[in-house]
Amino acid sequence: MVSQIKKEPSFVEAVENVNQRTPCMLVVDASGSMETPTRDGATRIDQLNRGLATLEQELKNDPTARVRVQLAMVSVGGPAGGAEKMLDWTDACDFAAFPLNAGGETPLAKGLLLALNEVRLQKEWYKINGISYTRPWIVVLTDGEPTDPPDTWHAAANACREAEHQKKCVIYPIGVEGVNATTLQQISKTPVRPLNELRYVELFQWLSRSLSATSRSVSGELVQLAPTDPWVAVKL
Repeated sequence: MVSQIKKEPSFVEAVENVNQRTPCMLVVDASGSMETPTRDGATRIDQLNRGLATLEQELKNDPTARVRVQLAMVSVGGPAGGAEKMLDWTDACDFAAFPLNAGGETPLAKGLLLALNEVRLQKEWYKINGISYTRPWIVVLTDGEPTDPPDTWHAAANACREAEHQKKCVIYPIGVEGVNATTLQQISKTPVRPLNELRYVELFQWLSRSLSATSRSVSGELVQLAPTDPWVAVKL
């Protein structure tokens, strides 16, 4: 698995870009089941990599989003197993998509707890450096059942729901075909969206446009997101 950990943001970086930020944490499934071929012959992990490349280009082509949206990524599974921070917080203008490789199990609870902590630390960094920000997004994309021990999963799900309840973040659960939607729904009040396996590019186009709209808002403002019709499957 390729890792692209960016150095911790510095005060100099904050001075160079004092724009309000819209942070988005991606929690992506890189377990062995993501090697499953889709109907066009490409594997799910290949489709995911195409989607991430699309996200890079879409955000960089948006003059506002490129300096306001910040991305970070946690992978779940992969050849090394476990949950790993693959991308530290990076302005969209500096984001360079890189390929993920699939393998191993799906320790989703560990990934979610890591993501929540990274979001918490980044919010502290914003406050220390006097940078305003909109409510962070955590986008969770998975095709499998969590392989964590039940108590670990329940703790992570409870932590996610509590973070949403306290308005610390918004969580968007997205399920690839085969996911246990009932289990995934435990992490968020936002309904699980089923992803059409051939529509990863459209998913990340939606994400880019929605983040762009959010980046133009102020904290607490109601934002009209792009429709999900282009990428949502009829059923899981």
